[in-house]
Amino acid sequence: MLPVSFLSDYGHRDEFVGVVHGVIARIAPEVRVIDIGHDFPPGDVRAGALALLRAVQYVPQGVALAVIDPGVGTSRRAIAAATPWGLFLGPDNGLLAPAVAIVGGAEEIRS
Repeated sequence: MLPVSFLSDYGHRDEFVGVVHGVIARIAPEVRVIDIGHDFPPGDVRAGALALLRAVQYVPQGVALAVIDPGVGTSRRAIAAATPWGLFLGPDNGLLAPAVAIVGGAEEIRS
């Protein structure tokens, strides 16, 4: 099973990061989750995009789950971008774009 590299602006002051880990463990107990970081300023898409860009070069290929969205709770849709590296999941707000580009671009994008 492919690892999930997880980045968010959830912080560590509440249960959100743990809940995401728990949901992944419940659905796929054999999957390893790698925390890239969770203490980015809330809604700072640029900081998250830069961190994901830097990290994706070092984490194992698989799934990158990135959740930083100042428009959370709006009609903004999530996207899934299939790349030569693996799958990138996150909001359609530019968060994933630099990392997707550095690994060879998207082969397919779905919302």
